[in-house]
Amino acid sequence: MVVRPPTSVLLQVIFLIRQLPQSLAARNLVFVQAIWRHGDRAPQSLPYPNDPYDETAWHRGWGELTNIGIEQMNELGMYFRTRYDFFISSHYVPSEVYIRSSDSNRALTSAQAFLAGFYPASGSFQWQSGNHWQPTAVHATSPGEPDLLLKPTSVPCKNLDKLVDEDYKRQARHFGALYAEMFKLLGEQTGIANFSYTYVSKINDVTKELIHNMWEKQPLWIFKHWPQYNDHSTLDIITELRRIQRITKFNSTAKAKHDGTLLSLMYVMGVANDQLVPYASSLIMEIYKNESNFEVEVSHLKYENAGAKDANLNELFGN
Repeated sequence: MVVRPPTSVLLQVIFLIRQLPQSLAARNLVFVQAIWRHGDRAPQSLPYPNDPYDETAWHRGWGELTNIGIEQMNELGMYFRTRYDFFISSHYVPSEVYIRSSDSNRALTSAQAFLAGFYPASGSFQWQSGNHWQPTAVHATSPGEPDLLLKPTSVPCKNLDKLVDEDYKRQARHFGALYAEMFKLLGEQTGIANFSYTYVSKINDVTKELIHNMWEKQPLWIFKHWPQYNDHSTLDIITELRRIQRITKFNSTAKAKHDGTLLSLMYVMGVANDQLVPYASSLIMEIYKNESNFEVEVSHLKYENAGAKDANLNELFGN
């Protein structure tokens, strides 16, 4: 069986463009391009057959942006407003900004939540008293068409399929033997007959339930500690296996340009840290004009965990 990389890391791109300033005596910002992951979302489907939390537990339905995700993206928009208030008009000017989103509900709604924070309506742009939202254009590819910019895995690639399939089979054999006892228990408890490495990503969605305070009905096996596995809990092990599944798709140049856009870009730059990309994380690329040349700076803005109130900005290339 060929297992293609998941295509669930959907992002948006924002281009901030201004005319060169009249005076170039000092270092001036002239262009910004940022790419980010969508905000926190619900699982795509029921994590496992016996899961006590079905779709009714998620107000907007499977795979949709959650309130946490809306808050994350709104805060990201407010951060960008603070960072670039000197550079971009306080109201939407089409010649200054271009927003591109992959054609996914959670990506499109993330863009809208971002823009609500980036462009709060005021003055003559406030079309309704007490309402600070204003419509802003978001562009996306046509439904069903490949998106080479934001969703490169939407394009079939036989070479990629072969590479991924070989890696996946090696992982499945190794971890299937290593965690045979735990997988046996999961097969008995989850309703997934013959539980294997293939189902790790689905079970990992239980972490989303816990983030959203769905603790009351959780079965005990999720928190069971395994002395033979360094006393880690079932969910801890599943989370680590999910990380390994995802990260190993980026350990070669041949694969880096095909999978999740943001993580791929970080690996190409040599700044990835072998961790999954958190929701609402952003990679910011800025071009500055000095007296004689142009300079490029890249920054990584990320949430440490879902629902975090503050984002940590880590400069990746010097000061």
